[in-house]
Amino acid sequence: MKQTWWNSIHTVIQYNLQIQDTQGMIAEEIAYKVRECSADALVINVGGIYAWYQSAIPYHHINEYLPQDSQFLKELIGSCHERDIKVIARFDFSKVDDLVYLQHPEWFVKDQAGQPLIFGSKRMGNWSLLLSTCINGGFRNEEFAVKVLEEALSLFELDGVFFNAPQMEDCFCENCKRKYRQRYKEELPADSSIWRKDWKRKCSLENAQILYSAVKRMRRDIPVIYYYGTYRSDGEGAPENLIERYQSADMICTEAQDILSAGKKKLPYKWKPTLNMKLGQYISNRPKPYGIIHSCPGMDWRHTGLPAAEYEFWLSQIPASGGMLWHSLTGYEKTITDLRMLGVMKKVNQKIKLMKPYMEGAKSIAEVLLLWNAGISELGFTEALMDTQIPFDVMGIDEGITLEHLSSYRVVIVPEGFPLSNETKELLTAYTQNGGNLLIEKTKVSAIEEYASLLGISQQVEAGKNLAACYGIWEESGQVLKAGLWDTFYLPLKDDVLYSKPVSATEVLMTFVPPFSPLDGVGAPPERASIPVKHTDIPIITKNCIEAGQVLGVYFSLSQMNLYYGLEDQRLLFRNCIHYLSDQKPVLISDELPEGIYAYAYRQEDKLLIHLVNGIGERPLRNNIRCSRLRMDVRIDMLPKVSAVTSVLEGTQVQWEITGDYIKLCISELGVWEMLVIE
Repeated sequence: MKQTWWNSIHTVIQYNLQIQDTQGMIAEEIAYKVRECSADALVINVGGIYAWYQSAIPYHHINEYLPQDSQFLKELIGSCHERDIKVIARFDFSKVDDLVYLQHPEWFVKDQAGQPLIFGSKRMGNWSLLLSTCINGGFRNEEFAVKVLEEALSLFELDGVFFNAPQMEDCFCENCKRKYRQRYKEELPADSSIWRKDWKRKCSLENAQILYSAVKRMRRDIPVIYYYGTYRSDGEGAPENLIERYQSADMICTEAQDILSAGKKKLPYKWKPTLNMKLGQYISNRPKPYGIIHSCPGMDWRHTGLPAAEYEFWLSQIPASGGMLWHSLTGYEKTITDLRMLGVMKKVNQKIKLMKPYMEGAKSIAEVLLLWNAGISELGFTEALMDTQIPFDVMGIDEGITLEHLSSYRVVIVPEGFPLSNETKELLTAYTQNGGNLLIEKTKVSAIEEYASLLGISQQVEAGKNLAACYGIWEESGQVLKAGLWDTFYLPLKDDVLYSKPVSATEVLMTFVPPFSPLDGVGAPPERASIPVKHTDIPIITKNCIEAGQVLGVYFSLSQMNLYYGLEDQRLLFRNCIHYLSDQKPVLISDELPEGIYAYAYRQEDKLLIHLVNGIGERPLRNNIRCSRLRMDVRIDMLPKVSAVTSVLEGTQVQWEITGDYIKLCISELGVWEMLVIE
């Protein structure tokens, strides 16, 4: 990978500028404040919806609050460069004002009735209307956007280009209808839910490639930064193809909005920033992804800030998980109306400066890989991995999975619904034959032909759906999965179960106990609560050996039970499965760490780097709950010896001793984010 400024760890601040504040902006002051906040790069508005300079491109709406003779943008870039701050230009071609529509209606998104999509039409005040532009129209391509890029890059010494809101909206304009007809030899359906699955993705990619080429024609030496997709919280999304994304980007970014304004019952997953960053690191030899964090608790409350404790926890996950932090603020320091956020931002940025020398070039030492298809099971396994402090990586199906890549992991998790092509099945089989270990969750009859041989079960299966009042029971051979659960006889189960039959060589570790009652009778009377069938031969966890490796088959929704119910029983069973497949020698043993602390593990040359991020407490976090005397074990067989253990970020005391392949750590106190260096 060619060494450029954007390959090294840095911190970004984005000031979302409000045009009415333009006359109060002083370039020298803004640049000084960016450096005071320990940031290395500034994202600033340049063009698109508004031009922040005297543009000569027709239809480019010049910020009406910008003085006629202003050289603000050029002065700001110069002041930043004097302080070694890179300047990334923000362009947004997704919308434009209503006067442009009157002259070029063919540039705009249309609904089925042929009417434009007006954005914020009921907003009060002296504003022009904003209308959404079509990704297949001239405005977002050669007739306008390309010209604006060429002009800006010829006028200003920019260090990068970022495209905001690059996605395609549902559109029924004539451009889209014609393009759909040419591509698929059929008319654009009136119901967007039945559009060809690759339609919007391909249109977005084609537009991105046009803009990327325009930038590179002018400046090959600067990065183009583009969004990448992550997942939907209901598991109904589609995975991003990062190989395809990098056809139109040098760097990628994504947002992890902590939208508290939607209410406590709709809080985002507490590990959202971590997962976003893991999803941006599928591909090796690429710059680390940017994690964009908005300081506000929702865009409807964008002029206020997140609770400070919640904000610090959210921010800290980005660098701890290997990403680069990108702060998004409403206004700039003179106009920000919630100054609490600035203190938190500066604190985290200072920690990044301390972390940087150690994390440059550091590689994940996770030995667990979660295969990714953006389904609900993947989210459930993420919850379980995070809450049991098991370091892991993720990889999508379109990212060129190779046997060499798989073989760098001791355990690969295959979630329910993961599509198993012949090629992928052959890879997983070869991986297991070479000593790899699979955990396969299978609760549905679909694709059982592909999975049966890996699992070591017959293809003759049945599905039990929406079950309640049922349990699992450990068989004698499954006692190894009972650590921490010795005093309980049953494991509570719910939802879907796959009734399967193992082949002769497959070992049964846990079996199914059928429902003792319909759901309407579980509470009363207690005299009838006895279990009618206390044991069956129906397996719900099996072990199948394939040459040097093994496959644990899980035939109930372990992932979703972790996500929706979060009982200690399912957490411990999951942890025990991973430890068992890791030959009882995981990278971290964190049995004594409380749930809510996240762990991340890396290696840099002769050092091991362990990050801990503390999110204990009811969310939204109002206080950071400091923890004392935290104990964990770290496997150190990848180091020749250990000479020191240092707390880099919080300066806490760490006691340590070596026992076999592990170093036992006792951390005197943990605030929010710590990095331990074992060298």
